Amino acid sequence: MKNVLFLSSWYPSRVHSTLGNFVRYHALAASKYNSVNVLYIVADDKVSDYEIEHFKDKELNTTIVYFKRGVFKYLNYFIAFLKGFKFLKNKKSLKFDIVHMNIMHPGIWQALYLKWRYTIPYIVSENWHGFQDLNKYNLSYLELKIIQLGFRFSSAISPVSQQLGNCMIKANYKANYQIIPNVVDTNKFNIIKSKDSNNHFTFLHVSTLDDSIKNVSGIIDAFEKLTHQNITLKIIGDGPTDWIFDKIKKLKTTNSIIIEKEKTHDQIAKEMRNADVFVLFSNIENLPLVLIESISSGTPFIASKVGGIPELFNNDLGKLVESGNIGQLVQEMNFMIENPFYFDSSKIRSHALQHYSEKEVGKQFNDLYIEIANNLTN
Repeated sequence: MKNVLFLSSWYPSRVHSTLGNFVRYHALAASKYNSVNVLYIVADDKVSDYEIEHFKDKELNTTIVYFKRGVFKYLNYFIAFLKGFKFLKNKKSLKFDIVHMNIMHPGIWQALYLKWRYTIPYIVSENWHGFQDLNKYNLSYLELKIIQLGFRFSSAISPVSQQLGNCMIKANYKANYQIIPNVVDTNKFNIIKSKDSNNHFTFLHVSTLDDSIKNVSGIIDAFEKLTHQNITLKIIGDGPTDWIFDKIKKLKTTNSIIIEKEKTHDQIAKEMRNADVFVLFSNIENLPLVLIESISSGTPFIASKVGGIPELFNNDLGKLVESGNIGQLVQEMNFMIENPFYFDSSKIRSHALQHYSEKEVGKQFNDLYIEIANNLTN
């Protein structure tokens, strides 16, 4: 069993309760086989100085350092990180075998510092779709240089999809690549024993509601074109909703569209179980956690062929459409309504158990940690 320090550019905190939730799920998976400490630093202008919060989150020992940005923002970030690491190293008397960094930009400097200062090897798990085309983000020379160093000194880079890894390779980032996917709590996201026996059909969409990425407006446009009755589109997210309400006021459909704000993980699991079909019509994706949660819930999906989505797809799970093709989306939504028993929920769920469970993904991380440890001793 290794002592693993989990670092991340994004992580749930009191500042943003859902940011980087997939990183937390990776940490929980890794904790099935190893001792995991999470250290996260985040700006919070409500604090007057630096505040260290340490708590137990299931099997995770979690330390979050809150700090006020002030005039010297980047210096304050570094001081907050040092305070957090010294808290673990001195007060908790911890020594780490490996650093598991999550999301290269902008936090990779933390892993680099520990590599250079304490010779602790690190790996990086990567979910950010930005690596599909970094040129879009106008990163500075220094930011790009730090990213380059992050790849160079890593022991392994673990994109959540092969497609994302291919983009990194195409950008000439050389590394030891090991694809390890997102993870789902298969106990929480499970099959409902029996759905309500009414004739109502529900499509579900859950996301950040960023329309430039998730194309929520495209889902609404497709839903308006459906001619079946007694159908509902439920949209749930933690992003702005005013524009969605403005849009649906202009619709002529007699079917209902329900908009709901951010929900807890348990509430999302219930929504997944109760939905007939999950819809994700994104313009950009990697390996979406919400699709894996849908699969674990035994709920078929309709998704666009972008990013790593085709990698997780097979014909037992749902339907794929071209990104932005409203006509195709309408066609597949109609198919789902007209063939409600076409997909086998148990078969869908078994795919999640085999590929995305905490046990399976945690084992992949554990195997990678052991490989790195062995390479260091040889």
